[in-house]
Amino acid sequence: MGGIEAATIALLALGLVAGTTTSVYADFDLAHWQFFKRVTLPPEVQQGQLVELTLDREVFLESNPGERDLRLVGVRDREIPYQLTTLEKMERRELAPAVVRDIGYVEGEYSTLVADTGERGSLHSEVVIETGAENFRRTVAVETSADGDSWAVVREDGEIFDFTPADRQFRVNRTAVTYPQSAVRYLRVKVLSQGEPSLPIDGVKVFLVEETAAQESEYLPAATSFARTEGGTTQYRIDLGTSGIPVSRLSSEAVGTNFHRRAVIEGSDDGEEWCWLVEDELYSFDTPKFRGSDLVMEFPESRYRYYRLSVDEGDNVPVSLWRFSFHGSDRLLRFQAEPGGEYSLYYGNPAAEAPVYDLQRVTPYLETEGLPVATLGSQQLNEAFTGPDVPVTERLPWLLPVGVALAAAVLAALLYGVIRQARKVLPPPGEESAS
Repeated sequence: MGGIEAATIALLALGLVAGTTTSVYADFDLAHWQFFKRVTLPPEVQQGQLVELTLDREVFLESNPGERDLRLVGVRDREIPYQLTTLEKMERRELAPAVVRDIGYVEGEYSTLVADTGERGSLHSEVVIETGAENFRRTVAVETSADGDSWAVVREDGEIFDFTPADRQFRVNRTAVTYPQSAVRYLRVKVLSQGEPSLPIDGVKVFLVEETAAQESEYLPAATSFARTEGGTTQYRIDLGTSGIPVSRLSSEAVGTNFHRRAVIEGSDDGEEWCWLVEDELYSFDTPKFRGSDLVMEFPESRYRYYRLSVDEGDNVPVSLWRFSFHGSDRLLRFQAEPGGEYSLYYGNPAAEAPVYDLQRVTPYLETEGLPVATLGSQQLNEAFTGPDVPVTERLPWLLPVGVALAAAVLAALLYGVIRQARKVLPPPGEESAS
């Protein structure tokens, strides 16, 4: 075997090895997608108009994590660009400058103060009342004025409260009041007495709060069970029925009132190995001084099938919780539609990666409020499905070791040939030194 021929074979062998170690996937082919749903367009859609649809439970179950295998297909199996977005709650809080003056009260009527936000006309929409008082509930009125003389009511039904039990194991306190966004300089707050002693006010903080509400779906459990442990804990096991559903909040209802409990939520894919998600407080009170409840627990977005809620009962009579429901931010798929067009959403290819479309970069500059809403039909099995498009090394696991062995053999042969040629050209070491 000549040096050039051996080198060529070696390079081919190495190329084969390199090719087998790289996860190379074929171009988009519907035969590798197992499921699809027909997309029904709204009747009012215009040419090239953005349309949105909400992913459902079946899509979450059968698609890849992150929904990276979604493919929107039009006429003649043409791939349609789309943007996938999550409508989560967004909030921006900015402290507005404010100088407090005229703190006082009118006996039996209200406590009051005035906040001056300055001549620059900074925007504001929330006032947080500072007080050291405990165990109260009051109605709050908020007024604004441009000159400090003429006042206009912008909120008259605000409510603040504090509940601090005698054992002081926890405290529920809400003293923020929102009102329509304003740039008026002066802000007057009145905390109504409502038959109680005037509430002492230490001051206020003024904020500009801009909030975008989340768009969410509710997911009811497929099954729920509970058990009492010897350690004074009630464990609720909640089965969503499937994994893959993105949820971040669990709500419930309780039988009875006047309780406070520490609780922990964990998640699991198999119901055996559990991952801690959050620890929080659950409470419900109905007393002359305070009436309120919080039976909602928020946690980092998760996609488990099983969730376990552990409630520490202490030495108390166990609380009975029921009517559990999960909530998660919707995934919206947006695309530019054609009137009368036929579209299908394909999913169910474990080997697929998320596509990158120009539309994803353009959408932030388009109008996305109040878009026409398309709907998904029932899940159907793709009859042309032949299996996922997997790398060559997974389809032919023997190919990689064979390629490595072949490359090693060719390189050995090449090296042997080079040594033989060197012996023919170069004189033995003894002869060279003798001359």
